[in-house]
Amino acid sequence: MSILFYNFSLSNGIFLCENLPKVPFVSIMYLHSTRVYGRIMDFATLKTLCQLDGVSGREDAVRQEISNQLHSLVQDIRTDVLGNLIAFKKGRTNQNIILCAHMDEVGLMVKYISPEGFLSFVPVGGIDPRTLLAQRVRVHTSQGVLRGVIGTKPAHITQEAERGKAVAMTELFIDVGLTGQEATEQVQLGDFVTLERSFEQVGPNCFCSKAFDDRVGCFCILEALKRVKNPLYGVHVVFSSQEEVGLRGAGTAAFGLEADLALAIDATGAADIPLCRPQDYIVRLGGGVAISAIDSSTITPTWLFEGLKKLSAAHDISHQVRIAPRGGNDAGAIHRSRTGIASCALSVPTRNIHSNVEVVHQKDIEATVALLCAVLENGVEKRG
Repeated sequence: MSILFYNFSLSNGIFLCENLPKVPFVSIMYLHSTRVYGRIMDFATLKTLCQLDGVSGREDAVRQEISNQLHSLVQDIRTDVLGNLIAFKKGRTNQNIILCAHMDEVGLMVKYISPEGFLSFVPVGGIDPRTLLAQRVRVHTSQGVLRGVIGTKPAHITQEAERGKAVAMTELFIDVGLTGQEATEQVQLGDFVTLERSFEQVGPNCFCSKAFDDRVGCFCILEALKRVKNPLYGVHVVFSSQEEVGLRGAGTAAFGLEADLALAIDATGAADIPLCRPQDYIVRLGGGVAISAIDSSTITPTWLFEGLKKLSAAHDISHQVRIAPRGGNDAGAIHRSRTGIASCALSVPTRNIHSNVEVVHQKDIEATVALLCAVLENGVEKRG
């Protein structure tokens, strides 16, 4: 099914779809998107963000796109030394909140060029080698982008014992179709590599793409800022760098900000798949925004955890509780900043996380935006 995006306008109470080509109705996406705080979700923006390349430490293209969209929504915007994009939107009170989502995606870095022109690499962020074999990639060089594929020793010349084992990262290589001399002239050690995959619809309600972790979080913050013009809190917005390699950007960004609470908006692994027990799902696609109780980096304070659930219930926002035995997010760095900031992660459930075929559910994205809007409009009640 093709991906089609349209501009909607409101005329006499009727939604109009501009420049609609003559195509079968089944190829039209997003007509059933619900209104969230008075606006239809603009998933074209999500597609744009996901298709950009931005491995940890090289988030430039993503930062520029977000900055272009952010200027009309905030009063102040800047970029710090680590590449974080930081903005501020005035609120109705003297209380401040941090909304944080990371711009970077997992990827690879070239570490060796063979005499035959093949590239060896190391991971940038946590990547399962099982997801890399036979994938298309983009090698980002000083002379431009080279397209390549990840290969390994062919099955028909391996031994039976080899075929029964998972392929290790060291057994993989990138073929860019160049000779050894051509490769050394165009590729340098330290060049970054991104996985290549288009943004597609899967079924009636799901999307599949690379980099939902965490362009979906960036998208949710942008959509919330479009909807809430006069928030209760002053809003420090942080689009952070280098989350996938140790929450680095969020930690330095938060140190320079004063806030009463913080929300990290991120993707989180959904294990609601075959071979996993229901008690191990962590979260489910279509179950709503995931409010984190605990993960490997943060335990949400009781008042904030209960307040977010209460706010969700009061506004009829679909939500679920996230209890993650592994994995963390920018909340882990923010909550330890200075003398401490009460922090919680709000997550969009994501299947196949840290791969180039991540899958998310439209309703979960809408619920995440709705909860962000409710927080900005009404605040989170603090008790105890």
